[in-house]
Amino acid sequence: MQGVVELRIPPRPEHLALVRLVVERTAAVDADVPPRRVDDLRLAVSEACANAFDALATAGSEAPVEIWIEARAGILAVTVTDHAGGFDLDALEPIPPATHPSRLRHERGLGISIMRSLVDEVTFTRTGDGTTVRLVVHT
Repeated sequence: MQGVVELRIPPRPEHLALVRLVVERTAAVDADVPPRRVDDLRLAVSEACANAFDALATAGSEAPVEIWIEARAGILAVTVTDHAGGFDLDALEPIPPATHPSRLRHERGLGISIMRSLVDEVTFTRTGDGTTVRLVVHT
């Protein structure tokens, strides 16, 4: 099967439950993805949305976050787009390895690492006015 769901949500954490539910239901209806992989994708999507919310708050914007959930032969993909000005992925401070003592000083900033560890593909694209994150799980 093939399906696409598009959401536009206000940049507020209380909307994350809705996004996670729609990812789960799209996977159940339109994709043959094992439940564990759906859970991984839901968590990665939560991280991408939280980063978008933070970026919009920093920019002083209430612009909606756009989410595309796509199920087609062989993949379940979620694209999260914000309009918060974008960021340079290469300019981010690297996070120390989990076993290094300095890691204890990093309460935040782990979202990108978490996304990369949970999905098969993750891409970050700077748009004209923000950032698009595409998360893909292969079925």
